Amino acid sequence: MLKISSVHNKKILKIRKLYKSRERKAADVFLVEGVKEVSRGITSGFELDSIYFCPDIYDGNIRKLLSNENDDVLIYELDKAVYEKVAYRDNTEGLIALFRKKLFSLDNFSTERNNQLFVVLESVEKPGNLGAVLRTADAVGVTAIILVESKVDQYHPNVIRASIGAVFTIPVIVVSNTEALKWLNNNNIKIYSAVLPAYKSIYDLDLTDNIALVFGTESEGLSDFWLKNSQENYTIPMKGIVDSLNVSVSVAVSVYEAKRQRMISDS
Repeated sequence: MLKISSVHNKKILKIRKLYKSRERKAADVFLVEGVKEVSRGITSGFELDSIYFCPDIYDGNIRKLLSNENDDVLIYELDKAVYEKVAYRDNTEGLIALFRKKLFSLDNFSTERNNQLFVVLESVEKPGNLGAVLRTADAVGVTAIILVESKVDQYHPNVIRASIGAVFTIPVIVVSNTEALKWLNNNNIKIYSAVLPAYKSIYDLDLTDNIALVFGTESEGLSDFWLKNSQENYTIPMKGIVDSLNVSVSVAVSVYEAKRQRMISDS
């Protein structure tokens, strides 16, 4: 265990750089903060690079936290002043870790499985929305998230925070619209796009097959690319004065309807 008492230490400067989008995208590691999030990362199969804790804040047992496979991971003890310089969150828990990124591609997924459920997010902008979608996807058992024409980095600290560690359980694939469409069509995965208005309700669709549910942003909605290439365009019925839902809410309503139908089909 090594102790760091200077904010100018190279390890500390490396962590701080990961808060910048360009540096984060270029790095082969990503930053995870919080006891629950780090714990889920350790048990997920992601490779743990290093761990940093502040004994004035974190009252757990670092050695007990680590699994046997992580015996050789470097552990750094930080002075409180140093930790506060690298902590992203206000309600910090005194624990930060660096994990190695995992790169997923569409070719990682077997097309022979039944009842696969993909969520396609076009041009999602807000890290908190992506984090919330990941959290819901984990709860439902979504196969993967496909980010197309993405404007957000899946390793942004706010994605990690909002997902509460679901970033470790749900694969995220970043591709273009055309790449996603080609793969979905080649593998006979039905495409249903959430739009407003649409003739069909989500509740009128058969969601028990291999499907991809496609969502756009609140401000712009989906591009014509997906509207023209979907098997069905559907809407979520709303009776109030608002005409749209937050994208993470739209995803939640849709994937839980898919889960409900599949539970009935399996019973």
